[in-house]
Amino acid sequence: MWGNTRNRRHRRQALLDVKLSAEQVRRERLTIASKIAGILLGGTLLFFGVWRGGKWMLDRLFYENRAFAIRTVDLRTDGILGDAQLRAWSGVKVGENLFGMDLLRVKRNLEAVPAIRTASVDRVLPDTLRVRIAERRPVAQVLVYRRRAAGDYVRVIYQMDADGYVMEPAPATEAVKQGQAWLPLLTGVDPGLLLPGRAIHQPQVRAALDLIKQFDRSPMAGLVQLQQVEVSAPQTLMVRTWQGCEVTLGLSQMDRQLRRWRFIHDYGRQHHRVAAAVDLSVKNNLPVRWQEQGNAPAAPPAKGRARTVAPPRNNV
Repeated sequence: MWGNTRNRRHRRQALLDVKLSAEQVRRERLTIASKIAGILLGGTLLFFGVWRGGKWMLDRLFYENRAFAIRTVDLRTDGILGDAQLRAWSGVKVGENLFGMDLLRVKRNLEAVPAIRTASVDRVLPDTLRVRIAERRPVAQVLVYRRRAAGDYVRVIYQMDADGYVMEPAPATEAVKQGQAWLPLLTGVDPGLLLPGRAIHQPQVRAALDLIKQFDRSPMAGLVQLQQVEVSAPQTLMVRTWQGCEVTLGLSQMDRQLRRWRFIHDYGRQHHRVAAAVDLSVKNNLPVRWQEQGNAPAAPPAKGRARTVAPPRNNV
């Protein structure tokens, strides 16, 4: 009997010990969970407090500080665009906060204009916004006729820079407009390619622009002026000068062809002749049609009586 009583007491004690141990573990876990929750809650409150406090300080010190309101827009360009037009394109307003302004937005607004190649925008504390513009310089023009909704056609002029970017003529002074009117005219360009702000990569157009770009540094510079470049042929360019000469050029080796053109010009001057038509696209010969120097038109040309004379062979 005594043995059974002792065993029952031992089992009861063991059960009590197990219950106490489980209760202790639960209390410890609840304590740890409460501490973790308190830390997380405190950290969250601290984070939001610091964030809101920091935002309040930034607003008071920078974004809402009237000392940093824009009073001067230092705007400079390397071309002909006017300050008023550039400010309208940029969207900048005097009185806006210098720190609250999105400089990338201003830069994107300006560079979205086809006539602008690059733009840089900087803050100059305390109240100046500095804008620098690099414009695209037109080297050629294209004339097309667009049909309007009324059914009639309107004459539209586009300009192109040396990289083939299409742009509409920018507002300019009369002197600048008169100078741009003498830009070489590209003919035969597909009207569907004339999208302002887009570059044309057609081989004939790129070759024509390469010719125009090289011409002022070529041996022919100052001797003749380019009036028109026809780009409709697949392998050649047909060039017409203000002096009345028609020149056919290939799409490649433009510097070599310009040197051959100079050779023909010098040969004609020695023999009192003026070239009326030259085919420089032929590699092994130089087909030239000459006219008397006195019959050479000034500009625009009116063809006179011409005769064909073959120049001497050369190794140019």
